[in-house]
Amino acid sequence: MRSTTGVFAIALAALFAALAGGVAGAPVPVGSGKMRVLPNAVSAGSRNDFTFTFSADRSALRGTTTVDFVPGWTPPQRSDPAAAGYLEFQRGTCASSTKLVSLKARKLTIATSCKRGQSYTVVYHQATAPTTAADGYMFLTRTRHAAVGKKAKLLALGLKKQPVVKVRGGPVVGLAMTVTTIATAGVDFGVTVRGIDVYGNNGYPYSAGASLTSSDPAATLPGPYTFMTGDGAQHTFPGMILRTAGTQTVTATTSDGLKVTSPPITVSPFAG
Repeated sequence: MRSTTGVFAIALAALFAALAGGVAGAPVPVGSGKMRVLPNAVSAGSRNDFTFTFSADRSALRGTTTVDFVPGWTPPQRSDPAAAGYLEFQRGTCASSTKLVSLKARKLTIATSCKRGQSYTVVYHQATAPTTAADGYMFLTRTRHAAVGKKAKLLALGLKKQPVVKVRGGPVVGLAMTVTTIATAGVDFGVTVRGIDVYGNNGYPYSAGASLTSSDPAATLPGPYTFMTGDGAQHTFPGMILRTAGTQTVTATTSDGLKVTSPPITVSPFAG
């Protein structure tokens, strides 16, 4: 199964590292402002325009903002407005001195001069999301006030003020099964069936009915199941029992015409 949480965990680790360095027990300093992104949920491998909006929500910011564009996404660029990854800057209500300063590798630097309540936007054009679904790809944003000097560290915004995009699986095009390869006759086990997209992620959304059959005519089969949105296109059928010793298989079939058969399962006679 492709991970849907590992990428977010890595992003959180990067954020915590950025927030580290304070005195033990003391409040951890965070950057000023908040950065939001829309859309904030897309399908794996899809192409979209993403609008990042920075707001000086609680206090003015005169200084610097940086945004790290996540590896695995379309590389950001400033040279060709018609090409994928182009970054379009819109000053919004902030002062005229607010502007893009540089784009080095995947780090965007913005000279920022926004009074409290003012905002600017950056549009990330024709950006293709990664093919690995994840609960959240964080575009780590940091700020620094000019008054503290250029040698001072940039401070990461708080977790709830960071721009995060959830990448979900796309339409289901196949099934995957996880099941034991060794069983004992008469002893039950679980069979996990997933509806997967073209990249192997759990698909979204999915609402087909699924049922199990077996090469073992004496098998006890779990009842059918209908996938629901909250399942994440994955369900474990409990209570599968093979009763005939030898090599057997289990097959899952769904109401939308998809099918998957397990690898051979070696069934040993019950020794009790």
